[in-house]
Amino acid sequence: MKYKKTGFTIIESLVYTFLTTMILASGISLFISIYKSYVDAMNLSIKYNDCQNFFNNLDSIVSDGYREILVLDNNTVLFSNNNVNDNLDKVIKSNEGKIYVKYMRNNSVETIKTVLDDIDNMEIKKNGKLIYFIIHDKDGKEFIKCF
Repeated sequence: MKYKKTGFTIIESLVYTFLTTMILASGISLFISIYKSYVDAMNLSIKYNDCQNFFNNLDSIVSDGYREILVLDNNTVLFSNNNVNDNLDKVIKSNEGKIYVKYMRNNSVETIKTVLDDIDNMEIKKNGKLIYFIIHDKDGKEFIKCF
């Protein structure tokens, strides 16, 4: 009488289980690495978007028609209207990894607003009539805007 095989042996079952767990483990590892790169890309995109928003705000400050733009030191600039119109004087300053805008009227501070944070430093350089804003982020990248 011939014996007919109808199922898997223990060794075959162990091999299939081992292969299934290996494929599942590599799939989970791949999913985790893709998710980490997605989160990093989103954080970088948010940081670049914040920096772009700062430069857009700076464009609107410059286009308000200020009479004087004074570079006070390496990280401070004053936009002054010399009390000609009702616009507030604005001081942009970098300190402790943040960029602040001070709104002033008659040399008294009206309010202070944080416009950009999580940066390494900001440099302001003047070359003739041109003013360069150079922002260094904590990853070592530079953002440069010229006015």
